Amino acid sequence: MKGIIGCARVATGFAFAVVTAGLLTGCFVKTTLKSELSSYAEPTTGDLAHIRLIGSRNVKVYPGSACVSYEVPGSGYPAGPQMGGQRKRDLGMPKDAGVSKHYVEIAANAGQPVSAAFSFHRESSMPGIPGTGAPGTRSSASCYAAGSFVPQPGRNYEMVSHWVAGDCAVQVYELVEGTNGLHRLAVDSRPAGGCAAPVVSPAR
Repeated sequence: MKGIIGCARVATGFAFAVVTAGLLTGCFVKTTLKSELSSYAEPTTGDLAHIRLIGSRNVKVYPGSACVSYEVPGSGYPAGPQMGGQRKRDLGMPKDAGVSKHYVEIAANAGQPVSAAFSFHRESSMPGIPGTGAPGTRSSASCYAAGSFVPQPGRNYEMVSHWVAGDCAVQVYELVEGTNGLHRLAVDSRPAGGCAAPVVSPAR
């Protein structure tokens, strides 16, 4: 058997193809479960910053990385595994009257890149017109956006995702407390693409 794809070896022949399909399916399930059931490895010591994640309950964090992949060490969901949406998480970060009703607050290592990926899904339907035979319609849409930045020690940030008129993006702000209230200052950030896949050498 030659070549490796994922966690299954590829072989030729019909019988081997059937077995390989089963292995690949098992690999896919294992990988998906690993990704969806993972928890964010939140730091508790060293230079830390705090980040409030806003916009979607389906948000995954990738520490020490400017890209996203389930293989990033410590990556996962900060408020528990993603099964229908994460619960709210409050660490006591500065807030004002305009803060979202649902958010997830996390600690992150300062001086290192951190990425967060937000996913949205929307279903809509329209019933058919009675007596005309016109069928109803159903449609779905999704949005995925990931951003990355480097937080600084002792500072507070918000990573905010939005999905408006087809625009799906992530913006980062630093929260600064002043004499006249809380201010949000835009922070340099960048989109976080998928991490480059490692090169796997053919088996000899």
